[in-house]
Amino acid sequence: GENGVGEEGGEAQGGARGGARRRGMQTYGAPQGAQVKQAGARALAAAGAAAGVDEREEESEPGRTSFVAETQLPTDAGNFRVRAYRHTVGGETREDLAILVGEVGGLEEVPVRVHDACFTGEVLGSLKCDCAQQLQLALTYIRDNGPGIVLYLQQEGRGIGLANKIAAYGMQEQGLDTVDANRALGLPDDSREYSAVRNILDDLDVRSIKLLTNNPRKIERMRALGVEITERVPCEIPSNGVGPLKQYLDTKEARMRHMLGEAHQDDRAESDAESDAADADDACADQATQSSSLVTSGTVVMPS
Repeated sequence: GENGVGEEGGEAQGGARGGARRRGMQTYGAPQGAQVKQAGARALAAAGAAAGVDEREEESEPGRTSFVAETQLPTDAGNFRVRAYRHTVGGETREDLAILVGEVGGLEEVPVRVHDACFTGEVLGSLKCDCAQQLQLALTYIRDNGPGIVLYLQQEGRGIGLANKIAAYGMQEQGLDTVDANRALGLPDDSREYSAVRNILDDLDVRSIKLLTNNPRKIERMRALGVEITERVPCEIPSNGVGPLKQYLDTKEARMRHMLGEAHQDDRAESDAESDAADADDACADQATQSSSLVTSGTVVMPS
């Protein structure tokens, strides 16, 4: 049909979207053998940036989406209706889900979360991202504010795939952030495409949406595809001010334009205050050590 959605067996090949890029991705991986030095990793990232790796988000024909099946699914977060789709783009097919509360057909301003799969966060409980928390937040939100939808797309690692994501995590161990790690491996910052979102919303006869996101790129890409977004609903996950999650959120805010809001600002302020307090404690400890050494030498000097 015109909206790109058909019944199972009726999906068509998408355009030439990213075929060469995805085939190329299969050759990327973490360097073998000896540990990569941090300086070398940063040089790779700089080379990737200079080559315009972060700009490799070429436009192409949108994909085709076919409806497969539907079921009712009771979960810890509530009872949901789940519709399964197959989405084909660039000669590759993935399986996406629409997770629904209530009847959305013909409605405007439907709350929608477009969520990309994250095996490491949602299955393994990784502390390096907030994906699992955002998914639970979204399911709870549509349960309490429905009718609503969570669209669950199989685009692991901002579209680079699970194996490449693990390779990027390896680069992060050398001191790179999530953006530079991708670039060091010759991968784009973000290669996700959202034609499935438009197709599924058309299939469900949703007229307009309130998008649950912090990511301006999602808004821009979906609007470019013709999705009417009337409002952004922030998805704020506190980082508790420490650890890899804080570093990840800082990077998303500083380098990927994510709008993280007051929760993250409060966490950052608290973290800065704790860091200042820790620095003060270290200074006091240093002064105590100096005083102790001076006393044992028989001379007491007040620290300046």
